[in-house]
Amino acid sequence: MSAPFARARAMFAAIAAAMALQGSARQLAMSAIGPYESRGKGKGRRTASRNTTAQNKRAAIKARNRAKHRRQL
Repeated sequence: MSAPFARARAMFAAIAAAMALQGSARQLAMSAIGPYESRGKGKGRRTASRNTTAQNKRAAIKARNRAKHRRQL
């Protein structure tokens, strides 16, 4: 089993080594690293607008309460 964040740590080490260089050597080293590409294993994939069961339950309770109090007036 690989160490946690092994790919991110390797990229950080490559960036740190590139930043130790000066001038055009730094830019050449940074361009050779390329962008970090996530494999999509994190939990941040859901959008914030997606409704959950708890939100739907609260909305149903609120709708019933609003209707009940409207009838009382």
